[in-house]
Amino acid sequence: MLELISVSHIFTRPSQEALKALDHVSFSVPTGHLLAVIGATGSGKSTLIHLLAGLQRPGGGTVHFRGQDITQSPLHPNDIGYVPASDDVLSNVLTVRENVMSALMLRVAGQTKDEQVDRASHLLVGVGLENVASQRVGTLSPTQKRRLKLALALVSDPALVICDEFTDGLDAKSQSEMAALLKFITTDHPARVVIHATQTAANLAAYDTVVILHEGHVCFHGPSRAVTHYFSIQAIEELYPRLAKRPASRWGESWMRHRDSYYDAFKLGVTGESLSAKEDGDPAADSQHITLPANEKPESSEAKKETSLPPAAPPLPTLTAQAKHLIQRRWTILRRTQREWTSQLLLMVLAPLVASMLMLPNDHFLSEVTSGDSSPSVLWPAAYTCAMGWLILIMLVLIFGVRSGAREIAGERALYRREQAGGLRPLAYLLGKLGYVLPFVLLQTFLLGLVVEILTGGLPGFAFARLILLSLTAISFSSLCLAISAHSRTAERAHSQAWALAFANLFLSGALLGFPRVLGGILHPFITAYYGWSGGMETLRDTPLYEPLTQYVRTWFASPTLAIAALLVHFGLGVLITLSGLRKSS
Repeated sequence: MLELISVSHIFTRPSQEALKALDHVSFSVPTGHLLAVIGATGSGKSTLIHLLAGLQRPGGGTVHFRGQDITQSPLHPNDIGYVPASDDVLSNVLTVRENVMSALMLRVAGQTKDEQVDRASHLLVGVGLENVASQRVGTLSPTQKRRLKLALALVSDPALVICDEFTDGLDAKSQSEMAALLKFITTDHPARVVIHATQTAANLAAYDTVVILHEGHVCFHGPSRAVTHYFSIQAIEELYPRLAKRPASRWGESWMRHRDSYYDAFKLGVTGESLSAKEDGDPAADSQHITLPANEKPESSEAKKETSLPPAAPPLPTLTAQAKHLIQRRWTILRRTQREWTSQLLLMVLAPLVASMLMLPNDHFLSEVTSGDSSPSVLWPAAYTCAMGWLILIMLVLIFGVRSGAREIAGERALYRREQAGGLRPLAYLLGKLGYVLPFVLLQTFLLGLVVEILTGGLPGFAFARLILLSLTAISFSSLCLAISAHSRTAERAHSQAWALAFANLFLSGALLGFPRVLGGILHPFITAYYGWSGGMETLRDTPLYEPLTQYVRTWFASPTLAIAALLVHFGLGVLITLSGLRKSS
């Protein structure tokens, strides 16, 4: 049995009044039961769903499931199947079958490929999607997408299934079909509890019982056939107008006065006591009694013992297995998203060409310095070319980082939250992102450095050290962009903030005009581009260009060793900040 005892939750927001989303919510749900939680916007039903799904912790009260207080000791992730309202939790470029297979690989360990295929096929048949299994999710209708979300929640055969607005916004026929599907999955598992939170008061007869929430208060819990009687209305469509006529606290108090006798009548299957109020204005003042359905014949003790011992939840895959699958899935999504890989390919090709064309007009100065000409008319233009040319390369790798990392996490936040509720580890998700972003950025950076070296003949000095610095600048800034993405609510916000960080890096890198030494010592430790640029300039120490550079730009140059160490620190900080954002989101 699922039992909520005086569950409360308050949202506190800075400079705003605290919002009480749930106020001492109490009810119980037996196994093999389909429950509807009905309420208008702001009633607290979504908060209740998130608490039951383990996405939030209640501010007070307890929630027991199968004798376990899940507020103190959360259920195994595979014991819970969460069906969110948003369709953003689906990978639109993957097929229906691939989405189900992906959920299996992230949630259920110890299955062979054939077992996973059989399980996916069974689920698709069960939710009615076997005919569209090979279609991409982006082509599905809203009803089909909801069926798929339900299949994803069922991959681990959970004992508790939580659905948020599963039938809302559909036509009447589709709503009826979805309600029937929820009833089917309820009876498909001997010890399953299915809870559906919805604003729609249609098809209530499909549910075993109904909980009605109003501004965080439970106003009713019982069979749907009793709703009109209890609220003294002629049709269910009158429910919300009726609720609006009295404060939510009074509805809650009225229900608490009648709850025990009502539960006794429902459980024992006898004629209920009068539900009429003893005070004026009670909701049932115009009615006398209601007959509730009788229970089925009591189960034998052996049957109860058998159904009270549901199968244990399957184990989660290892951290490595989850990360490996996420990397493979992300590369598959890239291959199938033509707009994304086309833009990345164009950037990979055009960036080194643009950098080379900007450096070629002054390239002869570098050649003359290499040939031994150290006259001021040659050294100063050559020093300028080195400083600006290297800054252009640093600027391009910052663009690589923004392009690859800024939207990567924020753009699929809903998907991550759904998979995290199913047991995806934040560290595995982070490793999956690093396994996609870093190789991509390193490939772009390598091609950039290689093409520029070939077309321009390269800068004087130690080229290998500069390539290392360029690569570390790329991965360090990419990790910082991932950190921004992990802490941003939307992909657009993350993208704009990453661009702001890139421009700040360019302005504060010291490549244009140097800061006073003391101020530079304060700012430079926070500027990734500073270490990439100044470390590259320091590789010219043994060339004739170094002294003009120190006169041209009054910036203290970090040694290549120090620059490499600082860039590794920036990379590590970006990874840690990203992980903290993922854990905060979960």
